[in-house]
Amino acid sequence: MTINASCVVPFSLSGRWLKGNVHTHTTQSDGLFPPHQAIDWYRQRGYDFLAITDHWVLTPGEMIADDFVTITGTEVDGEGYHMLALGLNALPDREKANAVQQVTDSVLAAEGLPFMAHPYWMGQTSADIAAVDGVIGLEVFNAVCERMAGLGYARVQWDEVLAQGRYMTGLAVDDTHWKHGAAGTGFLMVRCERLDEKHILEAIRQGHFYASMGPIVKDLCLVEGEEGERFLSVECSPCQSITFYALGSKGHRFEASEDELLESARYPIAEEQLYLRVECMDAAGKVAWTNPLFVEGLL
Repeated sequence: MTINASCVVPFSLSGRWLKGNVHTHTTQSDGLFPPHQAIDWYRQRGYDFLAITDHWVLTPGEMIADDFVTITGTEVDGEGYHMLALGLNALPDREKANAVQQVTDSVLAAEGLPFMAHPYWMGQTSADIAAVDGVIGLEVFNAVCERMAGLGYARVQWDEVLAQGRYMTGLAVDDTHWKHGAAGTGFLMVRCERLDEKHILEAIRQGHFYASMGPIVKDLCLVEGEEGERFLSVECSPCQSITFYALGSKGHRFEASEDELLESARYPIAEEQLYLRVECMDAAGKVAWTNPLFVEGLL
């Protein structure tokens, strides 16, 4: 039977799934498309929302139509880091850009959501990230950095931060500049009650989303075995592998057979795992990532 556990989100929540990209550049900084053309591109391809995040430019969100909304965003940077900031009402002081903690504090004071952008490409270690108080997540996948230099994934940094007991969510973004063929190759699926900026931002703040390059995560829940043991169970679109990541070597990968792809898997929960997060990879190598769950809240 399925256990009703409030710690398992967002799949048990009411609302609907909204697809969006939260890292996009335009002619306001170093992108090739003007904002209206970028908005049209995503809207025509079935997206529900978009954040335009030009460098040190604050682009306010607005309701574009009944079926599409933009959310406020920017990308700020300084020595050793780039930061994606969503929902803030004012830019940080650029003269203090090299003081990453002060920039983070300013984003939070402006009611924004700070995420470390493309940490592998930046050369950031997990220690660098963990040293900044207030950052709520990182880009586990950045399509442009992968296309340009093979440095788009930040699984290791994510897992090492989680291993310290610090909760962080993981974004997949395309970071398109309209010149690398990356548009549409990384996105979020956000569980939300309403299609508006306020509700989308709050859902992202709460971690009520999963990140993807293509695969669909249909469900993530706790299930109970015949002897009362607990499992984390995932259902997804057909995939080549499903991997449960945990502390160190405490996770497990399930591989599809030669004849049939995987559409579900479950893995027993144990205290020594510390946390669990799931990656579903399809036959083309595209991945979906669930946000982590700390085991303490699951047992």
